[in-house]
Amino acid sequence: METVDRDRVAEKLGELNFYWYPKISYRLETMFPRIDGFFINVQIRDKVDLVRHLEPLLGMMLLKKEVVLFLSKGSQSTLSDVFLMGSLWAESTLHTVIVFTNLRVFCIRTDRMGIPHKTFWSIYYSQIDEIVSTILGYTKICLKDGNNLWFSGFNKEAQQSMQCLVEEIGLEYRDKGFDPAVTQSQEQLCGHCFSVIPPNIYQCECCRATYWTPSEVGIRSFIFPSWGDIVMRHYALACAEFCGFLLLVLLTLIAFSEGKYFTGLAIFFIANLADAALSVQIATKGLHLKKIPKK
Repeated sequence: METVDRDRVAEKLGELNFYWYPKISYRLETMFPRIDGFFINVQIRDKVDLVRHLEPLLGMMLLKKEVVLFLSKGSQSTLSDVFLMGSLWAESTLHTVIVFTNLRVFCIRTDRMGIPHKTFWSIYYSQIDEIVSTILGYTKICLKDGNNLWFSGFNKEAQQSMQCLVEEIGLEYRDKGFDPAVTQSQEQLCGHCFSVIPPNIYQCECCRATYWTPSEVGIRSFIFPSWGDIVMRHYALACAEFCGFLLLVLLTLIAFSEGKYFTGLAIFFIANLADAALSVQIATKGLHLKKIPKK
C-alpha cells in the first residue's frame, strides 16, 4: 500500500491546526495514509480527536522509543455476539481501539466516543499469523495460539493499513529472531500498572490491583440488573437496564394484584437470570478493575 510523505502529512496537520502530544512519537505517514480526497478533513479530525482521547493513557503505556504507527476504532464483536447479547449490549460494551506500534499491538476498550476504559491487551507481532478481511466486512486477526479476534467497523483503508503493518513488522521480528515468551497470544494487561495478567487470574502480582470475576458480576446482576454493569463501568447500559428493571417490577406487581403469584415470581426470576447470564458473557470478555492498591 502506498503511503504519503511524512512532511506532507505534517504540513496538512499544520493547516488544520493539529498538534501532537510531545512525549509520544508517531509515524505520520502510516497514521494518515491518505490526506487528499472528499471529506478527508473530517476523517483527519475524527482520528486526531481519537488520538487526543488516548494520548494520556498511551503516554503511560508506551516504552521508551516505542512509536505509534497506526490506530483505528471499531467494535470487537461478531454476529454471534450481537445475537447472544443483543445489539445494545454489544455496541455499548465492546468498542475497541486497536493501536499498532513498532513493538506490539494494543487493544483498548473505550466508550463510543473513544475515551478509554481500564481494560486492555497487548499482542506481539510474532503472535499474529495474519489479518483477514471477510466478505461481510469483518476484520479477523488470526493468532498463533489458534484464537481469532473479530472486529467490525474498520473500513477497507484501515484493514489494508493493518495488514501491511503486520507484514512489515512481522518480517522484522523474524529477521531479528524476536519472539518474546507469552502466557497467551493476546496478553491481558493490568488496568493500573500495565503488567501482564495471566488468564483466569483476577489479581495483579505486580501492583496487587484486583478485578471482578465473572461470577461476582453475575451474582450482582441477578440481585439487581444494573449492579453488574455499574461495577464494569458500563453506565449507559446500567441506565437502560434500570428502566427495564422498573418495567419488570411493574409487571410482577400486576401479576401479584391478579393473584398470579407464581407467574409474577417466575417472570422476575427468569428475567434477572437472563440479565445475569448476559453480564457474565460481557465480564468474560475482559478484566474489569475492582480495587487498586493504596499508595
